[in-house]
Amino acid sequence: MEGTGIKSKENLYKDFELMDSFRIVIYSIVGIFIFFIPININGHTNTILYHMYFFIQEKYIELIKIYIFIMVSIGAILPILKYKDKDCDIFSNIIKCIKPISIIFILIIFSKKDYRLYSDDSLLFMQDLVLKSVILLSLSSIFMPFITEYGLLDIVEAYFHKYMKKNFKLSGKCILNIMIYLFIDTFSGMFMTNKLYKKGKLRHNEACILVSCFSFTSIINYFYIADELKLESKLLTMIISLFLSLFVNYLVCRIWPLKNKKKSYLNKTSYKESNFKKDKFKNAVRKYLLNKENNKLSTLMIDSFKESFNIIMTILPNLVIIIFIGEFLINNTGLVNTISHIIKPIMELLKLPNEIQLSESIFLSLFNANRIIKFINNDISNISIFIIFVISIVQTISMTGNILYSSGINIPLKKVEFIIIGIEKLLITLILISLVYYLNLIYL
Repeated sequence: MEGTGIKSKENLYKDFELMDSFRIVIYSIVGIFIFFIPININGHTNTILYHMYFFIQEKYIELIKIYIFIMVSIGAILPILKYKDKDCDIFSNIIKCIKPISIIFILIIFSKKDYRLYSDDSLLFMQDLVLKSVILLSLSSIFMPFITEYGLLDIVEAYFHKYMKKNFKLSGKCILNIMIYLFIDTFSGMFMTNKLYKKGKLRHNEACILVSCFSFTSIINYFYIADELKLESKLLTMIISLFLSLFVNYLVCRIWPLKNKKKSYLNKTSYKESNFKKDKFKNAVRKYLLNKENNKLSTLMIDSFKESFNIIMTILPNLVIIIFIGEFLINNTGLVNTISHIIKPIMELLKLPNEIQLSESIFLSLFNANRIIKFINNDISNISIFIIFVISIVQTISMTGNILYSSGINIPLKKVEFIIIGIEKLLITLILISLVYYLNLIYL
């Protein structure tokens, strides 16, 4: 009788493990389908998440505008109401005081009036950036548990850990996070990075490398910029840009400041990195079952959305202020021209063509990669357009992207460090492009 009882327990455990394995497969497929698989709907090929974004933007645009206005208002006023005297950081206090002006700025951005200081192109850019940032991050957060909570991370880590750790100082699971950056956007990718870091599944140095080096612009944005620049061989150019970016990242993660980042976790948990030599899938599933948390999917989705809500409320007023003032300076002052003349000597030293426009594009890509389109002339050479495009893709540091978002998350990478990493990536990229360009002139 005792032996029968043991066998029944073993069978029950096997059934339980089988059910969990089935859940892993189903939920992982759902997550992959929502985030990464392009499908054609009404003649438009996008991922499910982007189809949702365009549907919401088209059908509920007025409601979204009201929602954004409320978020900006709360995010601008709440920090002032919560102000405490012990908060002696002068810079933080100044930011809190100017945040309420974002309420006026957002009304101007979404108003249907013409403003002499802002062209229709500028207003459309600001509207699109705000809408995309809010809607995509909200949608991504809701469905993120399918990617992060049901074993897919462990399975991917089992197969890619060896290669990622050797080349980029990252664990294998980071492949999924990088794909979120590529297939969705920077904010969604950083949301996932921050989530994994807080749960003790990413080391300090891994989180810093991801948000600074792998916060790529999305693939859909690649093709948008390529179309606007009228690039030939768009797919080939994108592949070249990605491979160059990976090589630059390989170098940058090995030099200061990323080299000196701690390899510790924010929170100590039972979770450990794994590098299985055999039975990778089976061992990955077992690892997930050993560390899993018994939370309902609906609870995880709601909690994830709440987290994104708080982040959006924190960063949205800052985003509105940065793009509003930034667009004013770009369009109504000589700032771009002044900065380009500071960068120009480097272009001349490297013997790159169209030094002025290349310098302007580098500066604009640090603000937002999409703004380089505005300053490209028709008479610029194809090789110069190619160089500008590649630099805008490889340069993953952006004032309206990861630098902005860092203020709303727990990853300890200072804004100064972001800028230093951006300069490192830019210089390495320019040197590599210069070498290829110079060799091309000699041998062709």
